[in-house]
Amino acid sequence: MARPLNILVVEDVPEDVELLLRHLKRAGFEPEETVAQDETSFLKALEKPLDIILSDFELPNFNGMEALELLQRSGLKIPFIIVSGEINLDLAVSLMREGAADYIQKRELSRVVPVINRCLREVEARRERQQAEDALHISEIRYRRLFETAQDGILLLDAETGTVFDANPFLTETLGYPKEYLVGKKLWELGVFKDIDASKQAFGELQAKGYVRYEDLPLQGHGGQSMAVEFVSNVYAVEHDKVIQCNIRDISARKQAELERTASAEALFD
Repeated sequence: MARPLNILVVEDVPEDVELLLRHLKRAGFEPEETVAQDETSFLKALEKPLDIILSDFELPNFNGMEALELLQRSGLKIPFIIVSGEINLDLAVSLMREGAADYIQKRELSRVVPVINRCLREVEARRERQQAEDALHISEIRYRRLFETAQDGILLLDAETGTVFDANPFLTETLGYPKEYLVGKKLWELGVFKDIDASKQAFGELQAKGYVRYEDLPLQGHGGQSMAVEFVSNVYAVEHDKVIQCNIRDISARKQAELERTASAEALFD
């Protein structure tokens, strides 16, 4: 099945254009060509969707360097290939340093198809990388939004050392400590866990198992106020590092309600 290919050919010799097209058709492409011979027609052609630009170097009123500069000024990321007669090797190298994808001599047109295929693969690889980066960026924005607005406390720790590197607003407000106080300390150095040795032991368990959960953990906020929390921690990978996320939910109100229900039930039997 023929592969569609939108190409811009910067060339003033019709026979050379036709020769290029024959090479592409024999290779299984179905080229849709636009021909430009000067700056005006070149800029007009850039308004169309293009896969590849093939440019002679020297035309009567235009040249490949000018075309390359116009392309770069436009901001479009279209592979630009010089297809020309004999030109100085230093000039060819200079063109490639300036952004040309390759240089092909007209007597070596058999190279056109392999070079185009390589350029198309590179374009597709860049597109896939950009899509992945965009998806990651969107995911990070969504996570940050959830992190900042969550109605549970969240601590993020280095999984190797237990050092806090982030804490969400809900947690800092609940504990009464500013974020700057928490960040940089190890989990058991925060002063909020009443039993330091138990905290260290829990961290070791978390490193070994990758998950810990405590239904009723005593926590002490700034000023000495005590609260009961549900504490859930997971270890997960972020690129090449491991991160611990601790979710801390204040269950003091629930515990108080349970105590009151128990007291009421006991009063019935008194």
